[in-house]
Amino acid sequence: MTNAISLPAGFEDLEPLVEQWAGVNPGDRWDRRARAPMEEIQAFYDIMVSRTDAALKYLQPKLLETLEGADARLFQLVLALAHVAMAVELHKQPRAPFSPYPHGIEIIKGPSPFA
Repeated sequence: MTNAISLPAGFEDLEPLVEQWAGVNPGDRWDRRARAPMEEIQAFYDIMVSRTDAALKYLQPKLLETLEGADARLFQLVLALAHVAMAVELHKQPRAPFSPYPHGIEIIKGPSPFA
């Protein structure tokens, strides 16, 4: 990722999270969580929990199908929160207990445009 701002105005504080957490599809977001140490997962979770209401308020008037660029990256961070919440709130570790990694599950089609 370059030093260019890649999030909408008002969300510059989340910029350091983009490279690691703004995965383009569910498999990518899951893999990022599965590979991250729990300390990084917890840090991302803590920041995003405090900023997600503002992010959703900003994104809500926009059509999902038209999100691109900075808006899409902000939405990808919100989607990543759903992934890391599983690790923080349920599993207490990056991956589900007793689950193989890497696994053989591949999501080939999901809801557009963030599948």
